[in-house]
Amino acid sequence: MRLSRASSAKRTVSEIVDFKFPHFEISCVNEQIMIEREKLIKYNKRYFERHKQMPTTILDFYKFVQLIGKGAFGKVTLAIHKLTGRYVAIKAIDKTYMQDSYSRQKVL
Repeated sequence: MRLSRASSAKRTVSEIVDFKFPHFEISCVNEQIMIEREKLIKYNKRYFERHKQMPTTILDFYKFVQLIGKGAFGKVTLAIHKLTGRYVAIKAIDKTYMQDSYSRQKVL
């Protein structure tokens, strides 16, 4: 079973489920992420005190690790959520390709 007909980098479901994380220095990344995590916690606290709500999620909340795949409208990147430490997949869509209503409907 293929996930995307338009994707040039086609991956099967088993390829995605069995994805191996890239080899990188875990202790170095963890230390850097912990420092950035503390900064984000301070930012969230200040924002909450001023606005009485949590800030919207921004790209600074994530550490990008590796490109997983490319498709017709964008790319998918493996990232680490700095506050929780979980691995997530982030899909970045290039809006310049979505000029007609069919393309917008297909993506959304």
